[in-house]
Amino acid sequence: MRSHYFSYILKSAFFLAVPLMGACSWAGQVAKDSAESATSYYGSESFTLIATTPANFGFTSKAQYAPRAGQDCKTYVPGLGGEVTRHQQKTDRIDVKNIEQTERFDIPLEYRIAGCVMDLTHVDTRIDGSYGPTSLDIGGDGGGISISNSTEEAAPKATDSDEIKFRGICSWMFQLSVARIQKDGISKILSCTATDKHWSVNEDRYSRGKPGGTLSRDSLPGKVVHFEIRFSPEETPASDGKWQKFPNGWKPCLGKGVNDVYGFCRGNTKDFRPFKMNGRECTVYPNCTEQGAFNE
Repeated sequence: MRSHYFSYILKSAFFLAVPLMGACSWAGQVAKDSAESATSYYGSESFTLIATTPANFGFTSKAQYAPRAGQDCKTYVPGLGGEVTRHQQKTDRIDVKNIEQTERFDIPLEYRIAGCVMDLTHVDTRIDGSYGPTSLDIGGDGGGISISNSTEEAAPKATDSDEIKFRGICSWMFQLSVARIQKDGISKILSCTATDKHWSVNEDRYSRGKPGGTLSRDSLPGKVVHFEIRFSPEETPASDGKWQKFPNGWKPCLGKGVNDVYGFCRGNTKDFRPFKMNGRECTVYPNCTEQGAFNE
């Protein structure tokens, strides 16, 4: 009987020890991660990113860092039960406000943690805008800066006497809303396009790019990179072939009938569907002059 008792004690001790061992392992990993984070730091070489946004727009930059070539930079993740490659991201932001804004951000070219050296590979950028009073009246578009190790691939190039400037023009593209809460209303999509130094957009729409470009790593330390965004009030339809243009604005085509969810103009350029705007039933965007309330 005594042997059965000791066997029971040993089994109980084992099953109690297993979660404790896991907890100790987890606690040890947390302590290790905390120690590594405490000794991590960005390198001394950097460039300054100056972002300018128009009223009702914001800007976000996300500097992305990846292990330098030839480095392992693995770290153990308990939740995954294995190792993953380290990455680092530095985020800076301009919140959307109803005024023009300019902010300066320091973008380091290097990040170090636990003996791992990571280089800046690209800076993702996002432009967010608001076109109305509700939380649904928002939109965003992207862009960014790629960091190249080859000076031949990078353009424009920085010199000792100049600054780098990327320019972009943003405008709203309108469409009939697909959201149930805005049924038969107007929603908008933000579209931002890169321009030349004269703020001209490429005439070939299929050759247009997003604001940003490629820069050489060797040319960046100590330099200033401007990212300037302007707003164009000229709006266009979000989809080709669904709206007809008239002297007083745009009309959405009815298509094959009221149940045609696509509403392409081909085959029927005479019939149009009404839509809602500011609680009124309208037939022309943006010059809605009808006075009657929309019937739900």
